[in-house]
Amino acid sequence: MKTSLKTVLTLVMTAILLTATVITSTAAERIITLGKESANPDIKRVVIKGNVQVRLVQSQREWVSLDEDNMSKVKIKQNGNILNISSSEKNPVSVTVYVKDIYRIEASDKANITTIGKFNLKFLQVILKDNAVAFIKADTEGLYTQMDGQSKLQLLGSTVDHYIKNSGNGMLNTAKFAAVNTENLPGSSRLAMNTDGMKHKKMNVDTLKK
Repeated sequence: MKTSLKTVLTLVMTAILLTATVITSTAAERIITLGKESANPDIKRVVIKGNVQVRLVQSQREWVSLDEDNMSKVKIKQNGNILNISSSEKNPVSVTVYVKDIYRIEASDKANITTIGKFNLKFLQVILKDNAVAFIKADTEGLYTQMDGQSKLQLLGSTVDHYIKNSGNGMLNTAKFAAVNTENLPGSSRLAMNTDGMKHKKMNVDTLKK
């Protein structure tokens, strides 16, 4: 449980190592801030692997926070517009990620993702594998959800078009989610996707390979 005596680490993500400014407010508390280079692109995709609990928050400023005790237990790296978070710890490691406007969330292994507050996005893709679990609250124009293995997904909010693909024994809860149009995709098809989000066009995998 976090207390005022516990050290809190705040990171603003970059693709390369940056210089750190250390501010000591009390003898027992330290905050480290890493400045983000202006050339670094905004985060559009968050990819989580391993035993990690990630809280996603929509914000005008992008940064990542975690307890200093967890620094050595988790690997966080940004490559282009992709933020990668992974951990091989036996016990879950908690990380909070602040993003502006993402369009894809990918999670595998034992990853657990929860949105804090409601996200407002044009398009969103949620891809879960293995035993990943996600709780997503969002209003979108288009939503694509893909589930493999024993993954679990609970949706809250609304969308115009919801495309669903379940290739395993995944559990999808939409009891508190409203969609104007819903389409279940067979295992041999998927949506064409671009860097801006999702095109509302269904293609066979064989067609995409040509």
